[in-house]
Amino acid sequence: MNPVPRVYVMVRTHNRPEEFKCCMDSLRSQSVLPVPVIISDDPADRYIQPLEMEHLIFRPKYKKPRWWIRHHNPFEDYFNQAMSLIPDGNFVIYLDDDDKLIYPDWVRTILEKKQDVLIGRFQLGKSHNYKVIGERVKRGEIGTGCVAVRSELARRHKWITWGGHGDCKFIRDLTRHYRTEFFPEIIAGVQSDLNHSWGRRKNY
Repeated sequence: MNPVPRVYVMVRTHNRPEEFKCCMDSLRSQSVLPVPVIISDDPADRYIQPLEMEHLIFRPKYKKPRWWIRHHNPFEDYFNQAMSLIPDGNFVIYLDDDDKLIYPDWVRTILEKKQDVLIGRFQLGKSHNYKVIGERVKRGEIGTGCVAVRSELARRHKWITWGGHGDCKFIRDLTRHYRTEFFPEIIAGVQSDLNHSWGRRKNY
């Protein structure tokens, strides 16, 4: 008998305990609970340890951005590396810890629809005039938190760490190869606006 599929949530965190807690609270509020895969390259981030729900922790080796490579973002590769923890036959969604799930049945919807790629809408923050993205796959119109994908497909298609807009490139690559459905609800959004992508990092 094949195991029942589950939804794994890739969550990158660094030096943001309050945002991390709010993000985890949003996962616990889902009508079907997902399995968080918490990604942190800072062993000092002890706040992830007392999490009271099933979860996995992935600690990649920190890689400093290479200034001589245009828009180099090695942290996108953390998503690729953490796939080693997730079996085929499941689904993957992506959040940074300043994001949160809003639609309470998003995990249930992913499991019921069983689409290769399912794209929901995402609410940006004040600095973007609370714009909603996820209606089409275009740079500036799609983001990390919009997509749910089968785990075997996420393993096959890698996040790109150079050139910028890795989320758009990853999602565009998926939609060109696999069945894709757009879901009309706002499924996730930001908690707060940040002046630097992915957190208040201490080590660069």
